[in-house]
Amino acid sequence: MALFIYFLLGAIVITYEVVRKKYFKIDLITIFNVFFFLSYAFAPAALIIGGSDLILDDMPYGSKYFGHYAFTPYLVFLSYLMFLAGFHTLKFGENTHDWKFKFWWDERTILFILPFAYLLLFFFLFIYINEIGGLMKTIELAQAYRSGALEYNKFGFVMKFFPLNTILLYYVFYKYFLEKNPNKLLLGYFLLSLLFVVLLTVIQNSRGFLIFQLAGIYVLTANYHKNLFLKYLIPTLISAFIVIKYGKAFFNAIQFLFTDGFDAFINAFTDRLDINSQQGNSIISYFTHPIISLEASLIRTGTDIDLRYFRDIKNAFLMILPNELLGIKEPKMPIMVQNTLILLGQPVHIVLPGILGYFSYAGHAIGVLLGSYLYGLIGVILMRLSINMYRSSPASIVYIFVFSLSYGHFVFRGVPAQVLSDAFMYIVILVFLLFAFRLKITKVN
Repeated sequence: MALFIYFLLGAIVITYEVVRKKYFKIDLITIFNVFFFLSYAFAPAALIIGGSDLILDDMPYGSKYFGHYAFTPYLVFLSYLMFLAGFHTLKFGENTHDWKFKFWWDERTILFILPFAYLLLFFFLFIYINEIGGLMKTIELAQAYRSGALEYNKFGFVMKFFPLNTILLYYVFYKYFLEKNPNKLLLGYFLLSLLFVVLLTVIQNSRGFLIFQLAGIYVLTANYHKNLFLKYLIPTLISAFIVIKYGKAFFNAIQFLFTDGFDAFINAFTDRLDINSQQGNSIISYFTHPIISLEASLIRTGTDIDLRYFRDIKNAFLMILPNELLGIKEPKMPIMVQNTLILLGQPVHIVLPGILGYFSYAGHAIGVLLGSYLYGLIGVILMRLSINMYRSSPASIVYIFVFSLSYGHFVFRGVPAQVLSDAFMYIVILVFLLFAFRLKITKVN
């Protein structure tokens, strides 16, 4: 019965995505649906068919929880219906002109600001690398810092400024390649942004970061031209597959390229691939943590673990501050640490709870349903604002995508602190634009 429900849910998600009216080819609900399908329909169905061997070794206690809470398939199914109910609470499509946006900005001013923005960005990158002990040390310890096994010192907060590069990357791509602005400086800035992406991918050991940065270029192109460009989508998906399949081994071995030479790098890379092959990890495995975390939270919360309610939202605001410099203590037991301890036993690798796991830790089954409804309501509000912003200024497509990605990717992650940290720089830039370029927002009567 559970398998049937997951198949039915997957069919509903796909059908809804295909038949619904869309202003953008790929919008925030598209991204939401992709992650929801993979995390809460495809992955659990695959686990039922393929067995617990599909669970990543990063979750040794995963099989202890998956399939041991009979209500889970029904709750997941109802959560998606509650999300749709929240999204359709406002009559989307009928009143999308009720806010009017007007931008006053001089593109010559933007071009003047760009070199200073890149200078600031690479300065923060230098501080980050220097704080850890140099480039080689940063690459060597990338996984330890990323997993939370090591904590950042005083200047770890500069990481919150790195998303500035995402805005710069997409903006100069939009101006040079989509609007066909002939200014060669824009091409130079685009190459600088690509360099920053490569550096950040290596020193943070993050395959997902690389995939999302490059996939964003495809999404911007598809939305701008209102064309999915399927001939480019297939190579994009193949590239994503290669990064997911071989990226972890590559990033674990890259340090040997700089310290011991190319042969050592090749040996380390092939050794890591052999380990992954012996462990039996597949691409499916990387999407199993949200459903397993949901079941773990449903079983443990309210018994030996107290409800978290929604205090993780408050903690998220504390974690974006430079805590060491301001003397602020980190919140005790962040949600991703609690979930990791339940499924792994020790915080060597972070196991993200996913959106439904987060809602479950907050309020058990009621939290899942209520949270899903509210998330759908937030989605339709953001959608209406996005359409009006784009109609007023096509360049806002850059902001529309980064916020859409944060909204949809939260399904896979479910950690408010990560979303707020990622969006921190986007919000800072948006506030700067409000004051520097006089963005006027008025209600249309």
